[in-house]
Amino acid sequence: MRLPAVLSALLFSAGAASAQTLAAADPPAGAAVPGAVMLADGETRPVLDGRVTDDAWTKAPPYGTFTQQDPDEGQPASQRTEVRILLDRTNVYIGVICYDDNPSAIVVNQSRRDADLNETDSIQLIFDTFHDSQNGFVFGTNPMGVQADGQVAGEGQTSGAQRGSGSFGSAGGGAQRGGISGFNANWDGDWAVESAITERGWEAEFAIPLRTLRYSPGRDRTWGFNVQRNIRRRNEQAFLAPIPRGYNLFRVSLAAPLTGLDLPQRRELKLVPFVSAGAERDYTTSQSFDGRGSAGLDVKWGITPQMTADLTINTDFAQIEADDEQINLTRFPVFFPEKRQFFLENASIFQFGNPQQIDYFFSRRIGLSASGVPIDIVGGGRVTGKAGGWNVGAMDIQTEETFDARSGALIAPANNFSVARAQREFGRSNVGGIFVNRSATTPAGRFTAWNRVYGLDTAIQVSQNGKLFAFAGRSDTEGPKGSDYSGRLFYTYSNPTWAVFGGHAIVGEHFNAEVGFVPRVGAQRTDWRIGYQGPALKNSFFRRTSPHTSGFLFLDLDGQVQTKYWHLHFFEMQLQNGGRVGYEINLNSDRPLVPFTIADEPGRSPVVIPAGYYSWAQGMATFTWNPSAPVFWDVRITHGNYYDGTSVGTQSSVGARWGDRFRATVGINSDSVDLPYGSFTTLLMPIKATWAFNPLTTLAALVQYNNQTRTLSSNVRLAVLDRSGTGLFVVFNDKRDTTRFTPEVQLGRSFIVKYARLFDF
Repeated sequence: MRLPAVLSALLFSAGAASAQTLAAADPPAGAAVPGAVMLADGETRPVLDGRVTDDAWTKAPPYGTFTQQDPDEGQPASQRTEVRILLDRTNVYIGVICYDDNPSAIVVNQSRRDADLNETDSIQLIFDTFHDSQNGFVFGTNPMGVQADGQVAGEGQTSGAQRGSGSFGSAGGGAQRGGISGFNANWDGDWAVESAITERGWEAEFAIPLRTLRYSPGRDRTWGFNVQRNIRRRNEQAFLAPIPRGYNLFRVSLAAPLTGLDLPQRRELKLVPFVSAGAERDYTTSQSFDGRGSAGLDVKWGITPQMTADLTINTDFAQIEADDEQINLTRFPVFFPEKRQFFLENASIFQFGNPQQIDYFFSRRIGLSASGVPIDIVGGGRVTGKAGGWNVGAMDIQTEETFDARSGALIAPANNFSVARAQREFGRSNVGGIFVNRSATTPAGRFTAWNRVYGLDTAIQVSQNGKLFAFAGRSDTEGPKGSDYSGRLFYTYSNPTWAVFGGHAIVGEHFNAEVGFVPRVGAQRTDWRIGYQGPALKNSFFRRTSPHTSGFLFLDLDGQVQTKYWHLHFFEMQLQNGGRVGYEINLNSDRPLVPFTIADEPGRSPVVIPAGYYSWAQGMATFTWNPSAPVFWDVRITHGNYYDGTSVGTQSSVGARWGDRFRATVGINSDSVDLPYGSFTTLLMPIKATWAFNPLTTLAALVQYNNQTRTLSSNVRLAVLDRSGTGLFVVFNDKRDTTRFTPEVQLGRSFIVKYARLFDF
């Protein structure tokens, strides 16, 4: 099979679709909005106290024709909401009154920054500041005044990846922070909000500095604007500009036009100096604690109103939370998300490929070894924004040479990493390219001196509800790997009832994205999904049925089947309280070409699966209870075959909350596998607890036991935030070997204090 010819065909077909559909892709206008009221110099500004009662708010006419998306699509919201907008030369002010005929029934169960706003009564705002129907800034809060914010790219879709019905859902509020997609929940802007439960219901006042946003300056500008209100006790979502079921707030092409904005030139200069100190000890190599201390600086400069430069010197990530451990029962590497703030901000612009499958750029490859060992970053810079109708991004990072503390072996040479990305938008479509480079700046030893990956991609809005994605690219590597290609063609369609997607990807045998994430090479992948969302059920314990089926097929480059997976989930019911119940059947096939180790526990013989072709089936029962309840749980029980043996598994978590401040969960992830050539049991127990003293001060603990590595690890973090994610961080880490319960079980321990302060000009 000639990969270049196939990839050329993919891009040609996408380009042909572009020529025919760009003109037809313009979305319908959203609901009319009166516009923002400009405050003259010297006029009184609102005082943020959580009550929309200041005289300044009387200058802005209220608007609030909110329409339900769920549960009664198209009907007026069950409770009245009023939104007012004021603007001056430095800030945009939003005042929201969420009227409620029973204020005592308002659900508030989160008070930490970037909380899950789907589990509580909440308000979320989106601003399409370039009015391009693709990108936006999201700001959200609840009656406790939490701050949740993020950036939207491509209406929440990049490379066909799309989120569900809420923006700050469970995937956005922490669990998957770092998984780059069309919504970047890791962006932390500098803004303020105050909320309060009042006799009218609950109210919120936002003050968002214009320098926090990007926009085109000038008089009489127009932004896209929408507001989502969540009434949790009814599991109701309502929007200012109506959004059909099946879409979410990120659908900025349906946002209302916010007109009459007089916007000044944006100037931004922020300095974030930091200092950190601590002590750490590797008990396997050292007899004492080693002290550590460092200082550094991050700089943010608004080059133009549309373009921002970020610089980092002596970069430090001491405050980053620990990874959630994973049990891997496949023969391929698992994905761990990025959690470092410098790489997460504006990360969506650098996304290229198929997330977690064919990622051309994965920032976790910078400053971390394959096993997660930190590699010191000397410094670097990034420029992102808009220039002449293009979305552009460029980044350059320099790392230091790193050696193993035990053996003295070279972990990685000093490297320079660079990436450049450009994307031109046409209506709701776009076309772009990427270039990624890694070059060793010291003798590479056993490592290659350089690796480069580059490609072109496009996303074409074929119809109002259908979108076509395509990319093709090549890698070049010094040495025997040489050059090879990869590419993908993918189509997605969704409306209020149906969601359908399908695509085909090819990765050459020698395709090598060293600064990306590509777990399988030398393969073709076809994947698909068909999902149905039934109508809302009245007067029932159940909300609606949502059956679906999906799957993927891996072939080698000669067309021989390697892996098959078919997911049959025809019984899935959403509950009125936000829970789910269902039963699914999963059909699997796999053809390992060489034996591979599936389990290697300390003190036991490895369990090795021989080469061959295997087929098996598994069933899974799931039950998720109200995630807003004082006690909530999620239980998944798997049973059936596994390769040529059997397997019974449990993935469950039980959680409890005390008011809006305390939340704790205990997970049990276990698999008991019985094979003809050995048996084993995996057990992973994560215990998480969070106490929010207030929306900006949080104490969080993560304790994990893993019987595969026989380790017990702990990560405790106190964060006292100030502005834009800066402040005081105190971190304690501990790791123990549970094979023996003796004083020698200690593997490592560290204690770190870091303080960062934001200065803006």
